[in-house]
Amino acid sequence: MKTLVIGAAIIDIIMKIKRLPKSGEDILCSETVSAVGGCAYNVAGTLRGFGVDHDLFVPVGRGMYGDMIAGDLEKLGYQILIREEESDNGYCLCLVEEDGERTFITVKGAEGRFRPSWFEQLSQDAYDSIYVAGYQVCGTSGGVISDWMAGAKDRMKEKRVFFAPGPVITDIDQAVMERILSVGPILHLNEKEAFDYAKQPSVEDCLKYLYGLNHNLVVVTMGASGTMYYDGSVMRQVPAYKTQVKDTIGAGDSHVAAMIAGYSKGLDTEQCVRLANRVASAIVSIQGPVMTGEMFEQQDFAPYILNGCSKHTNVEG
Repeated sequence: MKTLVIGAAIIDIIMKIKRLPKSGEDILCSETVSAVGGCAYNVAGTLRGFGVDHDLFVPVGRGMYGDMIAGDLEKLGYQILIREEESDNGYCLCLVEEDGERTFITVKGAEGRFRPSWFEQLSQDAYDSIYVAGYQVCGTSGGVISDWMAGAKDRMKEKRVFFAPGPVITDIDQAVMERILSVGPILHLNEKEAFDYAKQPSVEDCLKYLYGLNHNLVVVTMGASGTMYYDGSVMRQVPAYKTQVKDTIGAGDSHVAAMIAGYSKGLDTEQCVRLANRVASAIVSIQGPVMTGEMFEQQDFAPYILNGCSKHTNVEG
């Protein structure tokens, strides 16, 4: 069986700066890099590293950025499932400060305008896991994607559906959010996103509030403090792995992707979170959101899969 990855591939323009400029201020950039990115693309990169069979369902436009993305996907061996002839893809300006913290400015393109007809080619029975990125359920695409999900609610509930709303969580139309939550997805978000949406006094309270909406696993990443999850009966905090942070772009994407990979290999939830914490620590130690195949092999994640990453297993992070 496969994982279906729904979202975007865009161009990331990564700029290293000392700090964010104040309003009206002019600052210099010390380094800039352009590469293909986007939440779904980043998730697919980690799934590819773990050898998880998947389809990447992202619109690829025509133009400077779309052609760059198409070339990259073809080089990686992906079949382009959506080719949008009428517009180019968007891009994301990623401002990375000295401490590795990142700030995003996103310009939407073809990836922000999903069409109902695009989903007609998909057979839901071909997938046992589905990932949906939050950016793609903002605006008009939100209705298209959520209608497709809610329209097959019973079949969706038989799968592991992962929904990572991201920093736009408070911008998602309430009706769209309700339709997505109605299929009972696993919610994956970071601490700030959880507080912004749930408006509760603690992470624990946020987890309980969010569980009341999706009635399924809720996972909240907390940077150096690790990850906390709640499944309706068990609430647990899993420690992070220490690392030297270069930038945090793609940390959340790699984390949720590693959980998808862990489940596909038979791990339980705590084991998946431990694996995901380890993978995210590797991602933030490099520049950019995706590890190459060589980088992936050098990290040697195999012990986390083979030993199940259980709390009784002596695996060095």
